[in-house]
Amino acid sequence: MEQLKKCALLIFILISFALPAAAAADICAICGKEITDTIYLVTDTVTGEKEMVCASCVKLPRCFICGLPVKDDGVTLPDGRCLCPRDKRTAVLTPNEAQRVADEVHDRLDRLFARFTSFPTNVDVTVLDRIDVDQMFQPDGNDFESPNLLGCIQAKIDGNRKRYAMRLMTGLPLAELQATAAHEFSHSWVGENVPLSRRDSLSRNAEEGFCELIAYLLMDSQNEAAQKNFILKNFYTRGQVQLFIEANQAYGFDQILDWMRYGDTSELESGRLDKVRDVTMPTPGSIAASRPAVNNRNVASSVPKATDLKAAALTAGDGTGNSAPVAAPAPETLKVQGIFWGKSPSAIVSGHTVFPDDRFKVTIGGKALNLHCLEIRKDSVRIENVDTGIKQDLVF
Repeated sequence: MEQLKKCALLIFILISFALPAAAAADICAICGKEITDTIYLVTDTVTGEKEMVCASCVKLPRCFICGLPVKDDGVTLPDGRCLCPRDKRTAVLTPNEAQRVADEVHDRLDRLFARFTSFPTNVDVTVLDRIDVDQMFQPDGNDFESPNLLGCIQAKIDGNRKRYAMRLMTGLPLAELQATAAHEFSHSWVGENVPLSRRDSLSRNAEEGFCELIAYLLMDSQNEAAQKNFILKNFYTRGQVQLFIEANQAYGFDQILDWMRYGDTSELESGRLDKVRDVTMPTPGSIAASRPAVNNRNVASSVPKATDLKAAALTAGDGTGNSAPVAAPAPETLKVQGIFWGKSPSAIVSGHTVFPDDRFKVTIGGKALNLHCLEIRKDSVRIENVDTGIKQDLVF
């Protein structure tokens, strides 16, 4: 009899704990009401968890960030995108905020990679929204779903100067916008530091993998584990970002930069990461140039690219369908045409590739000069005329 009482008490306790759990299991995650009919499971793409949603809430607009239904306590952006209450608190919503974030990212990148390189400042930042993206991907007015573009950057010529137009998507969470800005600044780095001949041989996936590496390292420095995980899981770079991370750990970031500028292979290969050490120094006349680049960082799809007129003017067909450098005219003044920063900095001075302490000859205005490269800085080259002893700083 005593044993029966104990069993009854145990059953009562189990039922007491089970009832609240069962009741909680039938509560809609959106409206908070009890679900009395069909239960729908919706995945929160931010947390990865499945949430139970009632038949009424499942019909609501979805959050642009997490994919969950959004009720009246969310926010609707001017382009029609919705944000749930949780995600609207961390989203960057205005152009001024996006500009501020981009400026902060540039400063953080310069500090993070100060030992190796710096990032271009000739970048103009604006914003884009869903309407802009739809127009970019519907050139003929046809209706189809455009990719989830988060940012893009394009080289442009302003007079005799090259600038970059960066556009960032509004409504992104802060960490995701930071990663996107870092990715786009990396494209501008490639445009300013990688010779045109190398750009022609470098695969698109490798360039995107390098840009994602920069974003990943920035997120790592900020302890943004979720964003790091997002970068690793997306298929945008066809696995190149994982190989860049491995190569960085095995050989160092300076070797990554050297490979980007002078590498012999078009992209990194699994099991053959040692190829990152195979580099060929640039030939005279190689000038850093860029092509427009885009970043959707969610799906891999081709994007229409405009032609970089300046880069096109520097190349001409060789009769085989390939591009070949155009012979440069004899220089009239000493000029720095490119600076390549890394483990072994080099520069192109009036068509001659030089390294620190190199002695070389150039013909300026019909007169031969004997020169000595004293120092290569990130924005200038200090030289000495061996015959006269005059020293001069050539600003790039």
